[in-house]
Amino acid sequence: MENQKIEYKGGGDRIDVFIKTLLPYSREFIKKLILSGNISVNSKKVKPSFVLSEGDVIEIIEETQSKEDILLTDIKIYEDEDILVLNKPFGLLVHPTDDNWNSDLSALNFSKDSLVWLLYSQKFSKDMEKLDRLGLVHRLDADTSGVMVIAKNVSAQKKLIEQFSKREVFKNYKAVSSGVFQKEELTIDAPIGRFSGSKKLEVMEYGRDAVTEIKVIKKGKQNTYLDIFPKTGRTNQIRVHLSFINHPIIGDRIYSKTNYDRLMLHSHKISFFHPSKNKKVSFEAELDPDFKKRLSKLV
Repeated sequence: MENQKIEYKGGGDRIDVFIKTLLPYSREFIKKLILSGNISVNSKKVKPSFVLSEGDVIEIIEETQSKEDILLTDIKIYEDEDILVLNKPFGLLVHPTDDNWNSDLSALNFSKDSLVWLLYSQKFSKDMEKLDRLGLVHRLDADTSGVMVIAKNVSAQKKLIEQFSKREVFKNYKAVSSGVFQKEELTIDAPIGRFSGSKKLEVMEYGRDAVTEIKVIKKGKQNTYLDIFPKTGRTNQIRVHLSFINHPIIGDRIYSKTNYDRLMLHSHKISFFHPSKNKKVSFEAELDPDFKKRLSKLV
């Protein structure tokens, strides 16, 4: 969609109710657009409860912040007719938190700071319309860099999701944790869940099973460089488990109080059975220059 200016000719509608008649999004998403200033009245920010008067000019403005300067071709590791493998940059959100984009892709015009926007704006085709979530089969936190695989057709997506659900996908991460490990190898077997009303996940007795294997690569004076192998795929699993054993990942502002401006966690390698070639494939994402520079100073 394009930026729009609309002169209101009704008789006393709330702005959120009126916009719902124009855009195919949820009321909650429209409320966010109003509060963020993407929708304004007479060039002023208003509340969702604002009552319109005849002659009011409503502006609908697309998201101006964009990751379009990131080209998929520059972060591509591999591509064929079934899969696209990328090295996701640090700081890039995989998809908007609001799910309206999955039912109507035009909602991505208000979330241009995401990987799915890059897919939509640079890779979109009629075949992608058939895919759920533009081919996503897994995700990384915005602050986690590294390898991600995207499905390019329905059959590939189904087979990849099945492999993830059956824990048949091998994953390896690199991380720098706070503190010096005493052991060279460690397995953390601790269930992860969320207490009612809490936004943070944590280790808890009645959580879902979660297993993480850890190997020390290098020990520094205050930090440790790690090879990490998650055997389950719980949300934030590595971050929660490392915090649980009092070795939080450097830069983790959710599960620790480490005062650092980058999360030192990188998805390094992924292996799985190719959806159509019936053989195991592996892909690696190199550490970006910024991660390497910081690593040399931390460990």
